[in-house]
Amino acid sequence: MSGYQYLDVKLKLRDPDSVTLTPVFLYGCIFNSLASIFGEIGGQTTVDIVKFSTEQNRFIFRVTEDFLERVRIALTLIGYYQEVPCHFQVLNTSQKPLDFEESPVEFIAFD
Repeated sequence: MSGYQYLDVKLKLRDPDSVTLTPVFLYGCIFNSLASIFGEIGGQTTVDIVKFSTEQNRFIFRVTEDFLERVRIALTLIGYYQEVPCHFQVLNTSQKPLDFEESPVEFIAFD
């Protein structure tokens, strides 16, 4: 079993007021990118949203180490979120759990 990596990611949107940023939509966007680039991903990996902030358009992912490169590629190639031009910026990557420098945040899941 591989360890985990944590990614602190910011979503930059051209028109942030025209989208609904939720963990479910975000998760779907990322998994659609993974599936379109790498095909069926099934149970090969664990990708969890650990923390989520709508105010900052930021989130922290926990991914298995062996899947980190694929997730980073998928994030880089996403150009639209809910049909609004965007890009994802990875602010930090760590083997230890990350936290936002600023609050407030919503805690989503953490084992």
